[in-house]
Amino acid sequence: MLKPEPRPNLPKMSAEQRAKYQRAVAEEMAGKDENISAARSVAKKLKAERKAIAELVAQLRDRREKSGVSLNELAGRTGIQKSALSRLENSAAPNPTMVTLQRYAAAIDVSIEYRVTSELPNDSNC
Repeated sequence: MLKPEPRPNLPKMSAEQRAKYQRAVAEEMAGKDENISAARSVAKKLKAERKAIAELVAQLRDRREKSGVSLNELAGRTGIQKSALSRLENSAAPNPTMVTLQRYAAAIDVSIEYRVTSELPNDSNC
C-alpha cells in the first residue's frame, strides 16, 4: 500500500515574508493566462515547423525510392545508421539537424535550398 509522502517542513515566515510570498504568488497567477496564450502561440509555430520538416523528409524519401536507393545503401553513403534513417523517414514529427538533411540529400544527388522568412506560412491545420 502506498503511503503519502510527508510534507516538507516549510520554514516559519514572518508576516512581512508571508506578505511578500503572497504578492509573488498573486503576480504569478495574474500572468497565468498570458503565459498560457504565449505558450500556445509558440506551440503552434513549432507544429508548423515540424510539419514543414516532415514534408521535406517525405520528399527526400520519395526521391530516394524513385532513384532505387535502399536504406542499406543510403546508410553506407551517408554514414548514418540504417535504423536512424528509418526513424527519420517514418517519424510523424522528425527533428533532424541541417547536416543530417544535407548528408541525406547529397547521398541521393539532390540539394536542399534554405530561405529565411519573417514568418511561417499560415496553415489553418495548426
